[in-house]
Amino acid sequence: MTTIHEVGPVDSATISELIRRDDKVHYATERDAKRHAHIGKLLDRTVGTGSRPYYDSVVIVGAGFTASVMAARLARSEQFHGKVVLAGPRTQESRRMKDGATLRGHGTDYICYALDVPQNAYVDALYGDIVDGRGIGTRNQVTMATKGPTGAYEFGRIASFQGGRTGFSRPLFYGARNSRMQGAIHELMARNGVIELAEAITSVDEAFTLAPGRRPLIVNASHNSGLLSGRAPEVDWATSAVQAPLKVRSGGFKTVETNASLVATVRRRNQVDVGLFNPYGDPLSPNSTFYGIIVGQVSKRAGYDKQQELTEITEELYEVADALGMDVDDADETLFAGMVPGAPWKAPASPPGTLELQLIAHQGVSATFSDGMTTGASAAVAAAEAVIRGVDPDRAARRAVREVTRDRRIWNIERNRIGPLYDLLIRTAPGAVAFYPFGYHAGTTWASAA
Repeated sequence: MTTIHEVGPVDSATISELIRRDDKVHYATERDAKRHAHIGKLLDRTVGTGSRPYYDSVVIVGAGFTASVMAARLARSEQFHGKVVLAGPRTQESRRMKDGATLRGHGTDYICYALDVPQNAYVDALYGDIVDGRGIGTRNQVTMATKGPTGAYEFGRIASFQGGRTGFSRPLFYGARNSRMQGAIHELMARNGVIELAEAITSVDEAFTLAPGRRPLIVNASHNSGLLSGRAPEVDWATSAVQAPLKVRSGGFKTVETNASLVATVRRRNQVDVGLFNPYGDPLSPNSTFYGIIVGQVSKRAGYDKQQELTEITEELYEVADALGMDVDDADETLFAGMVPGAPWKAPASPPGTLELQLIAHQGVSATFSDGMTTGASAAVAAAEAVIRGVDPDRAARRAVREVTRDRRIWNIERNRIGPLYDLLIRTAPGAVAFYPFGYHAGTTWASAA
C-alpha cells in the first residue's frame, strides 16, 4: 500500500512550519517546499506580475469546492485578510458520493499552496483515522470492458499509461468523498480572514451590498451560470453519472491493484462510457477501499429518456464492479446518480468587475476523468493570485486550466464523436491510445510535484 512519508521540520520552508490538528503536528518537509516552489513558478507564468491590487475586496458567490479554494488563498494574504466574503450554503457532509471524488496530486499542490499547509495536513484531514494508505493512487491503467458469452463483463488488454508497473514515487491522485475534501479545506483555511454568509445570493446587486469595500470583485463560483450576465449560456449536451463506494469481496482484488485506478471503458451504442474504479478512503465508510463511477453523455437536442439513461449506467456500475470482485457499499446511503449540465467549451468573458470562475474552471463537460477538482483548484488559486497582484483574474484563470481543458476536449471527442473507432483502438493498443493526452501529461497535470 502506498503511503506518504513524514519527516521532521526543515530548516527553511516557504510554507507554514507546522500545522496542529486533533493533537497531531504536521511539519513542512522538503517535498512540501518543492511543491510550493513549483506552484509559485506556475503562477508566475500564468498570472504574471503587477503592482498593487485594483480591487479592495472580493465577494465570492457560492461556497463549494472552487469557491473555498479561492477564499483560502485570499484570506491568508495581507491585502485581503478580512475582506473576503464567501456567500452561500456550504455542502453538508454525508456518506453520499455527490460530485468529484478523485483529486489529482497536481490539484492537491494547488490546494496546499492556497491553504499554506503541508500536504500531510490536508491528507490527514481527508482520511482521519484511516492510516493504511487507502485512497492514495500512484498508477493509472486502462482497458475495455465488454460482456462475454455468459453476460458477465470481461476485460481486454490492460495497460498502464501512468506510473508504469510499480507506480510513481509521488502521489498521482487521492480518492475521497467530495464533501470531505471541501470540509478539509474549510477546517484548514484562515477562517478569521473570511466573512461567511450561509444565504444563497441571487443577483449581482445583492452581491455588491455584501462587499466590505468600495471597489469589490464579484466572483461567480456558484452553479447559477446566469448570475453575472443575466442569462445562462445554452449548450445541447449533459453528462450522466453514477458513482458509489465499493467493498472488495473476501476473494480479493481482480484485475485492479491497490494503488492503481482502472479506466474500464464500456461501449454503449455508438459512444463510449467512462468506467473509472479508484482507490478511495472515507472515515464515514470505513469498509470501502475503492469507488466506481460510470459517466456517459447525452444530447439535449436529440432528446433522451433521463430515467432510462441513469438505469443503464447504474447497471453498468454494478456489473463491472462485480467483475472486479467488488460490491457497492450501502447504496441507499452512498450511491448518487444524476445529470450534470454541460457548459460552453469556451467560457464567456467576465463582465467588468466580475469573474465567471465556475464556467472558466469547468468548461465543456464534467466528471469525465478526475479533472474537475484540479481545474477548480488551479483556476481558483490563479484568480486569487491575480487579484492580489493587481492583474486580470479572468485571463489568469483561463491560462491556468488551458492544458487540462484541452485534454478534456480530446477525450470527449474520442469517446463521443468517434466512439466505434476508439472502441477498436482501446481493445488493440490501450496503452498507446491513452498515452496522449493523459500519459504524456502525467508529470505536469496529474502527479504532485514531489
